[in-house]
Amino acid sequence: MTHDDLDPSSAPDRAAEFARLLRADQARLFGYVHSLVRDSNDADDLFQQAALVLWRKFAEYDPARPFFAWACGVARFEVTNFLRTRGRSKLYFSDDLNLLLIEANERLASDEAEARRDALSACVGKLRDRDRDLVMTCYGDDAARVSAVAGGQGRSPQSLHNSLRRIRRALFECVQRTLRRDGHPSAGEVPS
Repeated sequence: MTHDDLDPSSAPDRAAEFARLLRADQARLFGYVHSLVRDSNDADDLFQQAALVLWRKFAEYDPARPFFAWACGVARFEVTNFLRTRGRSKLYFSDDLNLLLIEANERLASDEAEARRDALSACVGKLRDRDRDLVMTCYGDDAARVSAVAGGQGRSPQSLHNSLRRIRRALFECVQRTLRRDGHPSAGEVPS
């Protein structure tokens, strides 16, 4: 227990510092959580849960470490627990694969992750209008289920899945080209 824990006047300062740090990294932290679970509602719930845990454990936070790295560790734990309790849903990878993806994501330096996000944004902007619309409909903030989108477009779900696979592959290749062009050394490497 620290002196701050005994001093009630320090609570507002701690709360303000926590709010400042969380606000600064909120979008990145949500992006990290969303990269681990596809469903926007689950990602939102997990982000909220992680924020609560971060607040409860804030006294343990070492200000010498980056807040974002610490927050990702807490969020990873929350996501891992969620995936274990979720079972084998078709929307989620297996626990082993998901843990590998989490570890690979953590290996990305913050600046590299930012470069990848910027490249992805630019590459999405280069897509044909109908492909960009499809990506936003299926993966955007108000993402709809593939079967609902397919029905609305008069297509089979398999046809829509094939289109999404083609678009994801094109985006991956575009991001890799952009990163190589911009001199990022890990472009093209596949995490082991």
